Amino acid sequence: MMKVAGFTAIAMAVLIAGVTSARAVEERYKVVIEESYYVVKPENRDKFLSIYREKLYPFWSEMQKRGIIVDEYKLFTQRVHTLEPLWTYKTVVKFKDYESIDRWLELRDEVYNKLFPEGGGYEKPRKEIDLITEQHWDEFIRELPLGTKN
Repeated sequence: MMKVAGFTAIAMAVLIAGVTSARAVEERYKVVIEESYYVVKPENRDKFLSIYREKLYPFWSEMQKRGIIVDEYKLFTQRVHTLEPLWTYKTVVKFKDYESIDRWLELRDEVYNKLFPEGGGYEKPRKEIDLITEQHWDEFIRELPLGTKN
């Protein structure tokens, strides 16, 4: 009887570990990645970087602290420019899931105004960016598992 109970306990532990591992893998694939692309003329690049570093990066860092995004907010530029599509900057934000996007939309002005009490909300720096951006587009992507048929 002792061997059966020991085997049952081990089997249950393996089963629980497997289920926990499967859930962790599933959570990874719920992440929604937003890539935002910007085409900015050379004379506006310093201003663009200034707005992002001073007014948007602190905001997204706060969103990370609140668990809305799962990784650090990142800004990229091309090391070697391709012909198409030509972009100057790309930002990448990883939302925990689609519900986190909704939560971000609910919280964005409140959080932004706490960080920058002079007002204007989140839309103020976005308008500044829009004024110096030639083109802009967003892509929402998600990672797909490769080792399974899902």
